Amino acid sequence: MDQFIAIVSLIGDWLLFTFPLFQGLMELQEYQELLDDFDQLSKNWDEVSPWWWLVPIVKIQLERKRGHEILRQATRTRSERRRALSFLDQATAWYFVSVAGWLKMISSSYELLETYDVEENIWLLVLLVVLLTSGGLFNAYYRIDRKRIGQKEKELKPDSEVAND
Repeated sequence: MDQFIAIVSLIGDWLLFTFPLFQGLMELQEYQELLDDFDQLSKNWDEVSPWWWLVPIVKIQLERKRGHEILRQATRTRSERRRALSFLDQATAWYFVSVAGWLKMISSSYELLETYDVEENIWLLVLLVVLLTSGGLFNAYYRIDRKRIGQKEKELKPDSEVAND
């Protein structure tokens, strides 16, 4: 029974990693226009040197300052600013939910190996986490792939569709 519970727990934690990631990616697609504007404007600003990662708190502050200036230029109205801030909050929230699921997945992976008395093999844990992480990333990116979505739309299209676009 312990093995069954460990397996079910790992599956649940993997789902808590991959589907919040998928949700965040879907929301990013919805805000693609804003991101495109942001990307165009960001070219006008010097990038923050990666060397600042040697002092992470400074790097984060410099990136935040740069991002705020770009966002200030990208948004012209109060409504656009609110939309951009809402997007940033949603993206951040889904990112952290996904990270929490990923961390819990690592813990559940160890617990699964523990039930089979192989927890001492760190490389097995690393391999399992890499495989599960890769599978989760593949799942999320596969589901938002435009080609896949186009195929699904064709499958669902009725024989006599009325155009409303």
